[in-house]
Amino acid sequence: MSQVISQTVFKPNPGADMSKLMALVAESAAIWRKHGAEVAVWTVSSGEIGNMIFSARYESYEAYGKCTDAVVADPAYQSWTAKGVASGLSTWVRSGLARQIAI
Repeated sequence: MSQVISQTVFKPNPGADMSKLMALVAESAAIWRKHGAEVAVWTVSSGEIGNMIFSARYESYEAYGKCTDAVVADPAYQSWTAKGVASGLSTWVRSGLARQIAI
């Protein structure tokens, strides 16, 4: 089976309280982990310096779908989404989904 990785690139807004932003990121990571994703958070050190990446890895496309469906249906995630948007701490840059291919 091919692994799948999703990523969301975001940028902290100027003057954002980074401790509050990282608390929101940790809260989101806990929700995704609860439903089966392997989560990591990255800071960009070259190129788009200042951006951050929230990545989630899954063992298969099927696992990605099951996890995403469960997260979206989770009231904790729905609450987190509203809180995150209202915080004004960061701006979404882009999202992507990649599937591993055999070589």
